[in-house]
Amino acid sequence: MTSTITQKILLILSIVFIVLGLALTLGGAFSPAWQVVDIREFRAEHQHGLWWDCVRAEKHVVAVGDFYDETPLHCMQKFDNSAEMVIENTLNNIDQDGAAGESEHHRFWYWHKIVLFFIIFGAFCGFISICTGVCAPCYPQCAFVFSISLFIAMICSLIADGVFFLAANRVDNRFVQGMVGTYEQRIGYAFYIHLLGTIAWMFAFICTLATTYKFFSKDSAKELVNGFKTFGVSSGAVVDTRPAYNHTPFTTSKPENAFSYPAQPRSGNAAQLNNSFSYNPGPINTPSFGSRV
Repeated sequence: MTSTITQKILLILSIVFIVLGLALTLGGAFSPAWQVVDIREFRAEHQHGLWWDCVRAEKHVVAVGDFYDETPLHCMQKFDNSAEMVIENTLNNIDQDGAAGESEHHRFWYWHKIVLFFIIFGAFCGFISICTGVCAPCYPQCAFVFSISLFIAMICSLIADGVFFLAANRVDNRFVQGMVGTYEQRIGYAFYIHLLGTIAWMFAFICTLATTYKFFSKDSAKELVNGFKTFGVSSGAVVDTRPAYNHTPFTTSKPENAFSYPAQPRSGNAAQLNNSFSYNPGPINTPSFGSRV
């Protein structure tokens, strides 16, 4: 089925939004700035991501409210066994180490794993939707898979955003305990980047619904049915083109299968019958008799 210009435009818009959403969601997942806190007594900025954390160890005050970054970020992975051992040792010495309370936020919690799972699975479904969308002009049936896979990707991304937002606003995750004070974590730019990717997938899903409708609209369905009929004739299928009934026109001509025999005269008559008796077995023609003399 030949795709129209409208179908192509909607399909291109859908794929562009899907690629944009895929880049934003994966970019947000790779960033550590999901939760950011400035611990002023340590002169450090801590960024707590989904699977790795970063610390900017030193900040020198230049003016009131202004800081000069002297060192770059130092990062570590949450699922690193050595980092897990360091966190355990720090928590065991919580009475002697004032920074032990902050180390609790570097753990790889279950809600981190849940958010990562939905992000990765949503990205996989988004990639599947791109592949099926490219094949939709040649195989219209792929438009259904195109819409369904993108819908699953959008739902997974929404679940990931919702789980993180709820978990990040819990009291035990929102506030960080220092030596002399308590500091509030704020949601970082990585979450908003991922949220923009989710919004891009929403726009892509709207375009995808319009694309699928165009592929399976009434005119396209008629064209598809005609294609099936043409395929049936060209493949040797038997098509009955006879009318509902057969009508044999009335005729006075003698059919080839008509037969005749001579008429016999009556006894005592000298005159003989000159004409013969003929019979037509056809369904409409009537028999003709010879005249008597």
